[in-house]
Amino acid sequence: MAYLSSILPARFLSMIAHLVIAITILWERDANVKACLPYTYTDTEYSTRDTELIVGLSLTIAFLGIEIIGFMSGTSMFIHSQNMLSIGAHASGAIALSFYLFEEWPCYIFWWIFGFCSAFPFVTEFIVLIGVLALGRSG
Repeated sequence: MAYLSSILPARFLSMIAHLVIAITILWERDANVKACLPYTYTDTEYSTRDTELIVGLSLTIAFLGIEIIGFMSGTSMFIHSQNMLSIGAHASGAIALSFYLFEEWPCYIFWWIFGFCSAFPFVTEFIVLIGVLALGRSG
């Protein structure tokens, strides 16, 4: 149980860091949308890329919210493999999204970050939630 004193706070902080940077990008996405466009673009192209980024960031925030609820409710808190996967994915996601924000990377990179750092841990969390709540399995 000694590892719990460091693993659980690390998981919580990595999820919160990922959430905060996703919300920050959502608020300040103009430069990132422009990085996805050619030098000359139309308003329609801008609107399409902006909507794409809004959808991706909204899904990231929703997935993180569900993961945080699963963690805080205790259903996945003591599943060791989920803790380690979540820490790795969300810490990597927070770092990658920070670079995405400050370096103004193109949009296709966001979808790679989304897939590996948001969608994958969400799917594993969902599987754990089903296993614990519906099937009565633990750790």
